[in-house]
Amino acid sequence: MLRTVAIVLHTLRQAFIGRLRAVWRAASARERRLRIGVDIRPFYEPLTGIGWYLWFLLHELAKHDDIELFLFGDARVTDLGPTLHASIPSNAQLITFDLRGAPVSRLARAFTAAAYVLWMKLIDPEVMFGANYFLPRLHGAIARHRVITVHDLTYKRFPELLQKETLDNLNAHMPRELARADAVICVSESTRRDLLAFYDVDPSRVFAIHSGLGTSASPAPIDLPSRYLLFVSTIEPRKNLGVLLDAFAKLRAEGYDGSLVVVGKVGWKAQEIAPRLREPGIVHLDYVDAARLATVYQRAEAFVFPSIYEGFGFPLLEAMAFGVPAIAARSSSLPEIGGDAALYFSDASELLAQLRRVTSDASLRDEVIERGRAQAAKFRWSDCAEQTLAVFRAVS
Repeated sequence: MLRTVAIVLHTLRQAFIGRLRAVWRAASARERRLRIGVDIRPFYEPLTGIGWYLWFLLHELAKHDDIELFLFGDARVTDLGPTLHASIPSNAQLITFDLRGAPVSRLARAFTAAAYVLWMKLIDPEVMFGANYFLPRLHGAIARHRVITVHDLTYKRFPELLQKETLDNLNAHMPRELARADAVICVSESTRRDLLAFYDVDPSRVFAIHSGLGTSASPAPIDLPSRYLLFVSTIEPRKNLGVLLDAFAKLRAEGYDGSLVVVGKVGWKAQEIAPRLREPGIVHLDYVDAARLATVYQRAEAFVFPSIYEGFGFPLLEAMAFGVPAIAARSSSLPEIGGDAALYFSDASELLAQLRRVTSDASLRDEVIERGRAQAAKFRWSDCAEQTLAVFRAVS
């Protein structure tokens, strides 16, 4: 415990000195740098949609010289973790007590948690940003101004499609978080409309800011069928994979000689759909890294995104950027993201009709590919960062 106390006090002393120097430099230069605190909890797990959203946004924000980024996650890092699964910008400051080599105890955890709040108060960010719906209690305790990002309202629109733990967590926290937030960012106009429909929030505090499209990885070798349709997403009820499997079976019965490649982990409540991944013509790839996924996209004859509900829909955008004709459900944000560049369907029969068209009409494929690349080019992380920073400045 004594070693922990010594490390914490030394860290706080250095932070205090650094803060004084920053105040002096700002006063001398007569310039004001906006201090932004960022909740980086999504980085403690392998990155998924929200993690990648935060990663790209954070690295774009770091390019601005007139802001300071303070990254708040776990109060302490020990020999047992936690481990960051994402790189952080070199000019951002990771705020954590480095207790590697020091013994861990309940008393040490309580002490460092209290000291962490003191450290955050010392930094005193003008804005605290939560990219994953809400801020942790420790972070929120010192927030002068709060901005959060809401990615979708699945838990309100289709509560039966979520795990009970996730559903209960969101329902318990969101009313309070929305009441306290100075601004709420939604990743699409569709999500913004849903938020305003379910909560009594001042519309002037809710901003729709589209996410961007990440830099494409260089393709890497992977064994694939010579001809195939493609689905990319976690396999769970919301993704509605069953309607695609039904349509593919009918297309195959009509003489289609290609496969259906399904890329994604088998997730929650997928017991019924999982056995169907062994049906004739189906190739299931569990986890595929970015380089091999680039190859999977590029070689696909068409991409299908049948989701019941999406707050944004990264796979649709990725497919279009890779020059793959995209077919998407006419639901939630997907028409907003796909624009006139995707083909849409409302039911299984319409999906089958679109599959017939895209696999038999070469001129249609070329037209959809061209429109898709143009549509995907509109989504830039630099634009997302500029608009997000404008929200931070407005509330600070």
